[in-house]
Amino acid sequence: MNNSGGTVMGLMVLITIVIVTIATFSLGCTEETANGGTGGNNINNSSNDYTYDDAGVEEVEVMVLESFPVQVRAVATGYHPDGCTEIDEDNTTIERDGNTFNVNLRTIRPRDAICTQALVPFEQTIDLDVYGLEKGIYTVNVNGVEETFELTADNIIS
Repeated sequence: MNNSGGTVMGLMVLITIVIVTIATFSLGCTEETANGGTGGNNINNSSNDYTYDDAGVEEVEVMVLESFPVQVRAVATGYHPDGCTEIDEDNTTIERDGNTFNVNLRTIRPRDAICTQALVPFEQTIDLDVYGLEKGIYTVNVNGVEETFELTADNIIS
């Protein structure tokens, strides 16, 4: 009974599987998309150690707190493309243009990190500066996802 041919073939298959697994694991987290992004909204600015991108926002909820003056918070939810990406609060910007709050929610991830390749949910609360605004309907735009809220009275202490 000579089974050395089957043993050699099985060993070659096992070695091939190990090599493919190692190659996939080592390239999986550091590979970038064709236009330079990391899988988010593909706007990419890079430094030597980190990659920055827009957060993948799926939903925005606006909470008008019962206080006077009124306080307003936007809660953005979505998914990061991997286990290393997180919200970069230092590069998140909020600008108001008329009755629209434009929020650019940014992410940061280590450039050469080996990361889990699974979507990771996030929830980010954003305080909006609404003191002094007149009553009316306002729009909050977080990375292209919009929601509105209404101030039923001028938001200023007389």
